[in-house]
Amino acid sequence: MTSSHVLRQETNCGFWFIRDEGRAFEVNVDTYAVLAALVRGRGHVRKEGHRFTAGATALPQDLTAALQRHGLTPGATPGWDTVRLIPLPPNPPTDAAVAPKRIYFEITRACNLACRHCFNNSHFPLPHELSLDEILDVNRQAEEMGVFEIRYTGGECTRHPDFRAIVDDARRRGLYVSIGTNGVYSPEQLEWLPTSGVDWFIISLDGDRDTNDAIRGRGSYDAVMTTLAALATHPHLRVRLNMVVARNNVATIADVAQVAADTGVASLNLIPLRPYGRATRHMTQAMFSKADFYAFISEVNRLRVLHPHVDFSTTIDLLDPTKTTSHDRLVRKHRTCAAGIEACVVGPLGHVYGCSYSPASFPDTIDETSAAFIAGSLRDDPLATIWSESARWRAFRDLEEFKHPKCLTCRHYTIRCSGSCQIMAYYEQTKAADPDSPLSAFCDPYCFADLLDEAWPSPEGDGR
Repeated sequence: MTSSHVLRQETNCGFWFIRDEGRAFEVNVDTYAVLAALVRGRGHVRKEGHRFTAGATALPQDLTAALQRHGLTPGATPGWDTVRLIPLPPNPPTDAAVAPKRIYFEITRACNLACRHCFNNSHFPLPHELSLDEILDVNRQAEEMGVFEIRYTGGECTRHPDFRAIVDDARRRGLYVSIGTNGVYSPEQLEWLPTSGVDWFIISLDGDRDTNDAIRGRGSYDAVMTTLAALATHPHLRVRLNMVVARNNVATIADVAQVAADTGVASLNLIPLRPYGRATRHMTQAMFSKADFYAFISEVNRLRVLHPHVDFSTTIDLLDPTKTTSHDRLVRKHRTCAAGIEACVVGPLGHVYGCSYSPASFPDTIDETSAAFIAGSLRDDPLATIWSESARWRAFRDLEEFKHPKCLTCRHYTIRCSGSCQIMAYYEQTKAADPDSPLSAFCDPYCFADLLDEAWPSPEGDGR
């Protein structure tokens, strides 16, 4: 039976993952113990010789409601058969989740577009990309580790000749399947993709028609509109728009927000242009200054009022006191981003790394400095081994060394900002007069905290 739920033990807590919702609830040690007993007892559990129910254990209200939605009440034995229990593995990392909550899996670099800002130069497949058997083995390892979500990306993942088989295998293993996609599909693809087993479509759109097509290629805007209309006829599917934002298209954010509202898209993720891949040849001059970024966040807040049913997310979101480090259904990004802590990337050649935007995306050009961003290769070691050995992930897990000191004392850190980006620090390091300076010496160039009025009020409960 395919698991609909996963209960995964952590070193000091646990996670209850609901596959149909793509959502994980964090529970404390005591609640995990009760839930694990309920799973083992198929809805029944005894304590000191007396039967008691989940309701008597003061489970978090949102989790209790979620369990009830899915028929998981004490004594309801059939539903509990769909829960997979993942106990604590041997030698778990103490500075990260015991397994990735999400894997970003670049199954190919082949792509039907050649976007001007593509962070990994996708267009043609790389020599010696993972075979179908190797890809399916990543799915297997993810299932065994208790990974919640696998996100197929690229390139354009739907161009992989075995994409249907890959998704079928992931679904059979109980993984939540999302895709990062350009949304430019043939009529034949549009016939089967909405019912392929993909749960969440994350589609790129970078402005109005003229602006988007100048970046992504002629006709790509209209193709995405066709895709959004087709997906809207399948209301059970999650859809998000991703927009890479810079000076060249910041004036069109409102247009993309309107598309999201008009087509029923639940969320819009606004990604500041990062100076990697093809962008370094075509678009570095379009990167925001700090003042530009401040104005960009102000515009995001204006659009939040106009479109209350669209969930806007971005980085360094400091102007809204109600925002937190993450509204993601899986990752918290509390002290840092998810890279190497709550999620990882598997590249098309089997390399494992924290972030798709890192120099690890170009393994053929890795030097002594950029090698710190690659944790290993699945052609050499199992994913569980790579993930558990924290020394491989120092650039992401050793925050005292790799975070900018300013972040660690900033009033916004851990409240509404997860701190400086180590990858952006690497970019700044490559431009520096003294490139031997440590990464922690370079602050994220988009951070505008020092532009804020010192009298900006702390939200209640900051404690800072």
